[in-house]
Amino acid sequence: MRNTKNHWLQITSTFTLTIVVTCLGLKPCVAADLQMQGFEYVQANNFPKALESFNAALKEHPDSWMIMQSVANCQMEVGHCDKAIAILQKSIEVGGLHASQCNSMAAVFQRLGDAKKALNWLNLACKLDPAMRGNVQVLAAISKLQDPENNPTGSPAAPDYLSGLTMAKGWPKAAMPIKVHARQNIQLPGFYPVFQAAITDAFEQWCSATGNAFSYKFVNSADAADLVCDYTDRRELVSSRHELGIDGIAEMLLKQDQSPGKGTLCFLVKDGPGAPTFRSRELVTRCCLHEVGHALGMHGHSPNMRDIMFPGALRDGQDKLSERDKNTMKRIYR
Repeated sequence: MRNTKNHWLQITSTFTLTIVVTCLGLKPCVAADLQMQGFEYVQANNFPKALESFNAALKEHPDSWMIMQSVANCQMEVGHCDKAIAILQKSIEVGGLHASQCNSMAAVFQRLGDAKKALNWLNLACKLDPAMRGNVQVLAAISKLQDPENNPTGSPAAPDYLSGLTMAKGWPKAAMPIKVHARQNIQLPGFYPVFQAAITDAFEQWCSATGNAFSYKFVNSADAADLVCDYTDRRELVSSRHELGIDGIAEMLLKQDQSPGKGTLCFLVKDGPGAPTFRSRELVTRCCLHEVGHALGMHGHSPNMRDIMFPGALRDGQDKLSERDKNTMKRIYR
């Protein structure tokens, strides 16, 4: 369960402001052209190319806090959140504190799954620019960051995080084995075998974690499945009301006893239609593990970033369940 759509809308406006204001103040047109080129790449979701353009523009104007902000936004989108934070801090040192920088900081911490820091930065942005309080998107972002689903509780050092989940109810034994269908996306040719392997790996790991108390089997038809697994290169298809930092979504029906019913899982496997490459197998597997965890009955998240169920997708994170993940699921299905 995941949402990046809201912060991306904010960042788009940030990029627009950066380009317009900077272009008006430039003597040579080189940096202005590079920024316009960068923005075109942003609109095409080709963030690596956008980053190249903005970095080139920054070489022309190394003291431009607005270009630094554009570089930081791109660094976040290619998964380098630490670099994004460092560049934004430099931008603040050079140009003072502005609402747009706070917006970008909020987006980075939102991507990292740190709802508290993201909310602090977004509230600071509203303080610097009170008009933001009337922005529907900003109000929605604040509401999302305040959601208990995004603020896991409990000790990060405990053997498991069951007590910190908002709800936990597994599939009943009578429903086993759960029928799963991995649906092929014909618009993304060539990636289906990788996706099949990743989703299989995710189910195998969780199944093993329960000591096979949970079981599943793949079926050839979506109509015959309990869980249908899709993949996409469109971010808007993996948006949800709760999730902050995982590029996927699990939409589940709940039965009267709160146990899981039929559901659909969808995973982002490419950073937009214009992205030059697919995401790594490790990152896709991590995303699959997270969403399958929700589909198996976990509502909420872990407060420990080393756990798969932490509400943030770390690009360099592991693609294996932690002991806390295993212990938590084992308690649900014991």
